[in-house]
Amino acid sequence: MRRGWTVILAGCLLVGGCSWLRSLTGRGSGGAEPDPLRVDPVSVQQVARYPETVTGRFASLADFEDTPGGERGHAQVGQFSVDPDRPDARVRFVVNVTRTGAGALEATLPPGAQLVFHNPMVRDFTGYRLLSMALYSRALRDDLQVTIVTDGASWTSHRTLIRPGWNNVLIDIRRLVDVPRFDIREVRAVRIAFADAAGPVWFNVDDIMVIDNARAIKPTPPGMSLRKDGLNYRLTLPGRSAPVELSQSDDGLWRLEGLGAAVRLAGPGGQLAASGEDLSLMGGRRVGQVEVLEHNALRIRLANTWYFPTRAGEWASLAVRRLRWEHTLWADGRHVTQVMLNNAGGTPIGSVGIITPAPAAWSGGSIGNRMIQRDFRDGVGRWQFLSSPRDGTDGKLFLDNYLRPGKVEAAIAVAGSWAAGDAGRDGFDETQGCCFLAARAGQCRFTVHPPPGGLLRPAFLIAGPWSGPVHVNSEGMTIGPVVRLADGSALFVLPGRVDRPTAVEVTGTRS
Repeated sequence: MRRGWTVILAGCLLVGGCSWLRSLTGRGSGGAEPDPLRVDPVSVQQVARYPETVTGRFASLADFEDTPGGERGHAQVGQFSVDPDRPDARVRFVVNVTRTGAGALEATLPPGAQLVFHNPMVRDFTGYRLLSMALYSRALRDDLQVTIVTDGASWTSHRTLIRPGWNNVLIDIRRLVDVPRFDIREVRAVRIAFADAAGPVWFNVDDIMVIDNARAIKPTPPGMSLRKDGLNYRLTLPGRSAPVELSQSDDGLWRLEGLGAAVRLAGPGGQLAASGEDLSLMGGRRVGQVEVLEHNALRIRLANTWYFPTRAGEWASLAVRRLRWEHTLWADGRHVTQVMLNNAGGTPIGSVGIITPAPAAWSGGSIGNRMIQRDFRDGVGRWQFLSSPRDGTDGKLFLDNYLRPGKVEAAIAVAGSWAAGDAGRDGFDETQGCCFLAARAGQCRFTVHPPPGGLLRPAFLIAGPWSGPVHVNSEGMTIGPVVRLADGSALFVLPGRVDRPTAVEVTGTRS
């Protein structure tokens, strides 16, 4: 099968899905053509379960479902084997644990063995970004590895984090193009293994697909864009001439290239590295995860978590050592970063250094391109900073405003309500770079008192929760856009420069 036909799927997701794909690609050939007007419930379910198929450009390799008038779902199990084959290995068709539809594969792998899928269908992965499979695990693991095989070469993925229950395992296959002697047009097999298994591993597999998931994620602020391509993200940001990539590195962790900070760690009494990144104290076992927290007309928020398990294979819990980055990117170019380090139970850390590409405003501190914390004792730390691509007066004012956000005097609001990221309990959330208040009975009224020099485009997050439109007025002017977030709160920005006390009123229907 070649990529050319897959564009047809964009308008057909709800009238055929993977059963329709099987007929189109030849599986079950000789049977009756599917009715294009019939909605296949399995197909609809598959699209709902796998968000990366939203583009409509995907092909099913194995789904263990019957093809109308053709192949039976259980026959697909014959395309799988265990290598090396041992008496305690097991592969069978099941109907009691499935991700979608009526059937799935169940496997028991002895230590050191691999489940091999002998790919009879789509061997040409050209144009696809992801290899996707649903995998059901009975335990939390960090040692899943997927190997893709051709006649001339093979490639093995990073270790992948697997949680109890069903997981959407996504392998970025674009990097296969750069593997020597790897012919992406002739993929012969896919191997699934648990690299550190000390005993038999019992799991289920369903819905193996290849997907072209390249797409724009919308909505985004004017002048900004967010694209997903494989497992990576590309951002176009105001004030920056080139796109910024949030991409997976060779160690399996995602890094914000050209915009992210570097972390350096040193043991008690040790010296921080003079350059680059130094995470050696966290150990060599690493697993990464990226989440899009928010995207709307005012900002984009991304979370990037680096996990550092202390032991191989099965984890005791998700309370594992980690370094988490939360990025809040505003439409005017402000970039607020929160760094959270949890080293509980790990090798002691004596000093932490965070180095930024350009001078930044550090919460509770000053302006500079580094934060050094000596005598790091508790194993848990949190730091926030704001950077801006703007030069001159505006750029300096954004940094100053982060350190001195002025004062908000509430006339109507819930007293004693603070944002989780408001360390100083002063009404300003340093983790997101905005002021916070909670409305009372669907109404909030307050006055902004700017610091000397004024406030440039101050942002506000008002907790409702509201069930409908929210209206904001200031000094007789309607303020917009007003974005309602998933939790029912309202987000808005006062335009221009606020250089005198300014009244603001927020109204809406409270849920």
